[in-house]
Amino acid sequence: SGEVKQTFGNGKVPYCIQFYPRDDNYFVVGCSDNRIVTYHTETGELTQEYNHHLAPVNAIVFITYDGEDGAQSNEPVKMVTSSDDKKILVWEWDIGVPIKYISDPTMHSMPCLSMHPSGQFICGQSLDNTICCIQTSPKIRVSHNKKFSGHIIAGYACEVAFSPDGRFVLSGDGSGSLFIWDWKRHKIMQKYRAHESGKPTIGTVWHPFQTSTVFTCSWDGVIKMWR
Repeated sequence: SGEVKQTFGNGKVPYCIQFYPRDDNYFVVGCSDNRIVTYHTETGELTQEYNHHLAPVNAIVFITYDGEDGAQSNEPVKMVTSSDDKKILVWEWDIGVPIKYISDPTMHSMPCLSMHPSGQFICGQSLDNTICCIQTSPKIRVSHNKKFSGHIIAGYACEVAFSPDGRFVLSGDGSGSLFIWDWKRHKIMQKYRAHESGKPTIGTVWHPFQTSTVFTCSWDGVIKMWR
């Protein structure tokens, strides 16, 4: 019907949102005031606050360690967040203190985070014109030997996507191009002039069933389908 059922807000600008993977009555929001907050969908209550970033929160990804058959792992759910403060923080669900900081002087802000289909890596679009990879097990750490480059982000939050089988990495860039890399070899497989020059290809997605189909969207106001 399009009817609004519930409204949530804390007076700050929300930058990203994710549902908690083990209970869809809860979702988390990264905000402009450097905090991540948890809401309950039925009551609208703010149930938890995560407040250790020093700048606005840009992206949130969950790590569950659950089996492919859906069986829940005994390992606590981890939440990985990125911010303009150039840090990656790792949290356990519903605990307001991070269990790990990922930061070094060479790191840049990662405005987008995406989970690889294998669940073994999180890929972050880094503003130094690379896609960085964070290993999720056995320890959560930056994989310095796994990196994708060749595109020019120019400060835009261009989303990272993957083929359903995880063999290819997909991203746009700030010039309007579309790039496809080989996951194992880190090589550029294809590059296309996808959108109007100077208008960033801000979003990309691989069709989950039609594996030869990709969609892109850009600040030129156009959504394109590629085969």
